[in-house]
Amino acid sequence: MNERRNLNYFTSPEFVKLDVKAGVIRSRGGTRMIAVSDDFLRGFVTACEHETGPAAALVLRRCGEFFGRRMARRFEAELGQYAGVSLRDRSMAEFDLLVRDLWHGCGLGRLEVDWDQGQHGFLAIRLIDSPMQDIGPSGHVGDDMFAGILCGFFSGFCDADMRSVQTGDLRLGDREGTTFIVAAAEVARRVEGMRANKQVHSAIVKALSGALPT
Repeated sequence: MNERRNLNYFTSPEFVKLDVKAGVIRSRGGTRMIAVSDDFLRGFVTACEHETGPAAALVLRRCGEFFGRRMARRFEAELGQYAGVSLRDRSMAEFDLLVRDLWHGCGLGRLEVDWDQGQHGFLAIRLIDSPMQDIGPSGHVGDDMFAGILCGFFSGFCDADMRSVQTGDLRLGDREGTTFIVAAAEVARRVEGMRANKQVHSAIVKALSGALPT
């Protein structure tokens, strides 16, 4: 029973604790938290566009990378302290459940990761119900920030820095939804080339895994 409880750490009703007297919301691990609305996110993106112009996509991505790296550290530290088991000693199945639980519990949408592609040097990811999906300006795809978050988060569990390339966007009509490839720089450059040639996410995954010629 305790083991199963540890796997829904972030979606448990006990995860968020409100101190009414202090006016502070904290996670059960002590991290101070805030809740933001769609209007706040929309205003943030608009401000980035106004202040940085064409560089807005890069700014949003860098913000996401910073947040993602810090989230990975908190994810590992809080779960290890709470469960008494190092996250790196968990099974792959447990790690997958915990990552899904983190995304859902923190209001970041639902994350589906194809871990089997790790043997080919990349992760194929689908993000469902992203809070940024309908907020990004028309000048760039709606999930620049989440591309950065995914990059920063998964880099925290790899020996090398990873890059994240968005390979599909539900807002732009991609049938496969909002998708990403997270990989080392060399593979990421191949993905960018394939995406520039209008290849869809599933075709890119097959090409990288050797099922199709690039």
